Amino acid sequence: MKDITILIPLTEQSTNMSETQVGYMNDCMANIAECRNYYDGNLFVKFIFPEKDSPYDSTVNDEPEYLHNPGETDYCSQINFGVEHVETEYFTIMEMDDKFNPKWFKMFNDYLNTNEDVSIFLPINVVLNKKTEEREFVNDVIWAASFSNEIGFIDFDCLQHSASFNLTGGIFKTSDWLGYKPSIEVAFNYEYLLRATNKSQKVFVIPKEGYYHNIFGENTLSQRYLNEFSEDDTMKLYELAKREYGFDEDRNSTIIETKKETLS
Repeated sequence: MKDITILIPLTEQSTNMSETQVGYMNDCMANIAECRNYYDGNLFVKFIFPEKDSPYDSTVNDEPEYLHNPGETDYCSQINFGVEHVETEYFTIMEMDDKFNPKWFKMFNDYLNTNEDVSIFLPINVVLNKKTEEREFVNDVIWAASFSNEIGFIDFDCLQHSASFNLTGGIFKTSDWLGYKPSIEVAFNYEYLLRATNKSQKVFVIPKEGYYHNIFGENTLSQRYLNEFSEDDTMKLYELAKREYGFDEDRNSTIIETKKETLS
């Protein structure tokens, strides 16, 4: 079985380390311990802190490892920094108030055996409500008949019809990682998929519940987006994503802001 690194980002908004946040971190480690009961490969855990706010120090041999990012510390930048420190062939992303299905990594390994050319394996995400009850599913639409050119695979054509995909909990081939673009904000998942599929990377959704996503947790990325972006703002950013996926790098912020204005 493949060794996998689990990246858990903490941003400027989530590093006050209240009792709730510490509880989330402990819950992450408990959930990962449960995953190890079903997976024989190594699962390496790396928490990513803004450097100036990190209350932890660690050595490479510690479990988990704590990385300190001296640069920009928004969610996308924290992930990009974390990937620079990944030494395994595959990695995944976990938000600290979410949970994996304990059998998710085993499911990944079962499908990897016949899909070694896939760059990204996504789970069906279960979105939870404020009471942490199941609310809706994400990524499952790709299994609808005639939705994509090959059932189960997200391709460039199907992204012209739907943008409702989430990459959290997905397992990425490290060598194929393209980097998130912070300037795209709420549409960063969509922009990444456009860029990846445009480069002919294969993105496969395993038809199993693999990840439980709490969008109402304290200081979560989802909560910030819900609070800061209106529906109109969100649509403009998705349109921006369609204009920016052709560029490999996140472009100068002045250019991005100019494009946002033109979409107004």
